[in-house]
Amino acid sequence: MKKKYSFFSIIISIMILLAACSNNTKTSSENKKDQTANEDSKTVELTMAFLAFGPPPKDLELVQTEINKLTKEKINATVKLLPINASQYTQQTNLMLSSKEKLDLLITGNIPSFLDYSGQSVKGQLLPLDQLIEKYGKGISDSLGEQFISAGKINGKTYGIPTIRDLAVNRSLIMRKDLVDKYNIDISKIKSLGDVEAVLKTIKENEPGVSPLMPGQVGAATIVDGLFLPEGDPLGDNLGVLLDSSKLKVSNYYESNEYSELVKVARKWYKAGYILPGAATNKESAESLMKAKKIFAFMGSSKPGIDGQVSKNVGSEVVSVPLTPIISDTQTVTSFMWAVPQFAENPQKSVELLNLLYSDKDLVNLIDWGIEGKHYLKTDTGVIDYPQGVDANNTGYALNSGFQFGNQFLSYIWKGDSPNLWKEMDSFNKNAKASNALGFLFDSSAVKTEVAAVSNVINQYKGALEDGLVDPETELPKFQEKLKAAGMDKIIKEKQKQLDKWEKQK
Repeated sequence: MKKKYSFFSIIISIMILLAACSNNTKTSSENKKDQTANEDSKTVELTMAFLAFGPPPKDLELVQTEINKLTKEKINATVKLLPINASQYTQQTNLMLSSKEKLDLLITGNIPSFLDYSGQSVKGQLLPLDQLIEKYGKGISDSLGEQFISAGKINGKTYGIPTIRDLAVNRSLIMRKDLVDKYNIDISKIKSLGDVEAVLKTIKENEPGVSPLMPGQVGAATIVDGLFLPEGDPLGDNLGVLLDSSKLKVSNYYESNEYSELVKVARKWYKAGYILPGAATNKESAESLMKAKKIFAFMGSSKPGIDGQVSKNVGSEVVSVPLTPIISDTQTVTSFMWAVPQFAENPQKSVELLNLLYSDKDLVNLIDWGIEGKHYLKTDTGVIDYPQGVDANNTGYALNSGFQFGNQFLSYIWKGDSPNLWKEMDSFNKNAKASNALGFLFDSSAVKTEVAAVSNVINQYKGALEDGLVDPETELPKFQEKLKAAGMDKIIKEKQKQLDKWEKQK
């Protein structure tokens, strides 16, 4: 009996132990679920860095509070807005990325010597977003479309999302309307450089003290920059380009017939006195010069609404005429992009917030324009304007950079702009000729020595040649020879190699 009792005691003990284990396992599983639920219920704070083109608005915190009411309700997250002055942006964001300072979303892009999306991606500082967008980014995918999302892929992975804005570009001649009207200039007949020359001649002969033309903007103030590659693709850095964007043949632009003809025009116009003296070294913006009545016209990148935009900056009406076709290339599409740092604390929430920036009209307009009734009012015509007593000089919130914040097509249109601006912009993007190299990003690390040497040569010759200060008959051959000696052919060979590989892997 003792043995039997002992046997049953052992069985009962084992059953009790198994039951206890089972209960413990269940409790552990439930605890894990409770822990996950608790984590999901915690409100996450997301730090979002973006470009600022002036001091932080005095009402930034007020607007941030309103933003957080919305984001907490929709994705259980709050946002810390971190505007960084454009002059300090590159240095500060690079420091934040390298030191792993708290940062959950940032504006990046592909603008040489300014925004280095490709470099940040290659260095492993940005998080691949493909799976997160698939799960949490339906608004991004639906509004942007696969073609433009794919433009930012590096080695098949998406590290940045282009903002929705003008995703194509053409170049226009932008003119003071008062002088266009005064001399009865029929802008519909301006189709070629010869037509432009005739207009500049009229201004030169009749408006002493007014320079007929500033060829481009500060940093790109030459005739060549103003009319650069009308049918081509600069492939990011202009060092090896596609003269025809439908053919993946990399060429030396500075040896092309197109370049030779443009520098001849520049020389002719300079000698005739049509070009702003010192244009290549001028530090004042074209809009500022036009506002001061020092110039009649300038050549610049264009898009729907450009006349209204420049008119606001100048303080008087301007009119423009396109000089080149509309082209969509990698450089244009990826100029401004949103990215998530590799070390972001909660990448899911970062992408959920990003998704709202591409799909939620209330959030977009809060960031773009501030608080309705305080910083803007809706008018009877559907556009917005300042409230009574508020203007551009005293408003408490004026970032004026809607091109940064996700889907600009969700942004209210300001009084003075076309009520159909975003429809026009959407058509502009969709009707652009897409470069066959759209999505290609050049990695220059294998030829960085040559890139530096070639860039030095370009800096030496570019301004003088392209603004007509020197005779291209003698100086252009010297320029071309020095480019070869500095390694231009090696850069073109490397770029062609990468482009061919990219095409095969598409």
